[in-house]
Amino acid sequence: MKTKRFLQNLALTLTGALLMGFLWRARGTNGWGAAWGLLNAGFVFTLFLTAALRRRKGPSLRLISLAAFSFMLTAPAWGTLLQQITGILGGAPEGAAPVYISPAAGLMLMALMGFGLAAVFGVLLGRCFSAKAWRWQDYILLLAVFFIVLYGAKASIAHPIVHLIQPQAAEQFQTGLASAGIEKTPFGAYLAHFNAEGWAKKIDGGRHYYACISAVASALASAACIFTTRFFVKDRFAARTGAVVCGAFACSITLADLFFFFSAGGYHGEQGFSLPAHFAAWSLWEYFTGFLAGGLITAFLLRFAPAEDTRETLLCHLQPKPLGAVSFLLCCIGGIGMNLVRPILRRTSDSSFFIPSVIIAALLALGFCLLLCKKFGFAFERADPHRFPALLCFVFTAYIFITYMFIGRPEIGNLADVHNLLFAFSFACAAAVSIRLSIA
Repeated sequence: MKTKRFLQNLALTLTGALLMGFLWRARGTNGWGAAWGLLNAGFVFTLFLTAALRRRKGPSLRLISLAAFSFMLTAPAWGTLLQQITGILGGAPEGAAPVYISPAAGLMLMALMGFGLAAVFGVLLGRCFSAKAWRWQDYILLLAVFFIVLYGAKASIAHPIVHLIQPQAAEQFQTGLASAGIEKTPFGAYLAHFNAEGWAKKIDGGRHYYACISAVASALASAACIFTTRFFVKDRFAARTGAVVCGAFACSITLADLFFFFSAGGYHGEQGFSLPAHFAAWSLWEYFTGFLAGGLITAFLLRFAPAEDTRETLLCHLQPKPLGAVSFLLCCIGGIGMNLVRPILRRTSDSSFFIPSVIIAALLALGFCLLLCKKFGFAFERADPHRFPALLCFVFTAYIFITYMFIGRPEIGNLADVHNLLFAFSFACAAAVSIRLSIA
């Protein structure tokens, strides 16, 4: 019996890794977009985990949607950080001589960015499988702490921390400011153009400096959310899950960065390393960031999630009709509808069929949601807590695969690329396991 359970959990852990790799790749290059891709990944992955854990009463679709939306709060900026593993500062002006740095500093900033990637989502994912009843005040407190620490750190402590970890980032930005005729320090320029990454991109070194500030501030906000959940909300499991999720992304996004180390020639770009044909560093980094994080998170939840029912109290006092209306807005328009329409919008944005495609996708999404509501109720009160999440996970997995491979900018013609082979294999495995869970 123990061997069977071990093998089942091993298969589910591998599926969780493959699914998150699939989802993270879909949100990446030419994908769903930064924040919207996080919504998609959070929603589908949490559906899978709900089906895999098979609690008698797991999280409702409302709570799953809420957790997924919280993932959108922490879309990071990472473009200039990726090749610092080679010991070269990112964000230098085109044609400028390379600025050499400690690879350890670059890796630390990558890890900090990864740790801050899922600040609120990590905690709310734990909330989805916690036996602790949350009050509405707890959600408000968590969000308040997140925003206060995030923006407070960006306006203060993140700057000396970046100076400590990587002083060259501030020096490069200072030089760029001087070249642009701006007589301000990096800190003063940041405060004058607070959180304005669009402005920073116009200044040499600005994009990178802003990315570093964001990485440090997001990591501090994540730590504050975990601390708040543990000692003020007093939900040990949600806090522990938040720490695991943040740690998993910190490790995965940093380890997967090795693809850039080899594609850029190794240390200082002078060791002659390269990747074989059809091995795209960026795409493989995206896929394996999700793969490693998904596997770690799934393994943790399968091993440590409480066996008790998920207790939900936020909307429990609403009458059936208001509850149905809130559920329809949060789940059908939000979690399901946006994740069905957004990919089409993104994939056809440059096409003459853009408007008709989005209208058709919106109508099909509305029809699908109305069918679900007719069968399961507007609050999904008649949905099987085991089969429904697995079925919905399969629908979205198939939809993502079809959209990414065949619509707008189809990837099917690039199937020889390793990341697309992994994408297709991951779809086949995740879809098969989702179907298996939906009929078990």
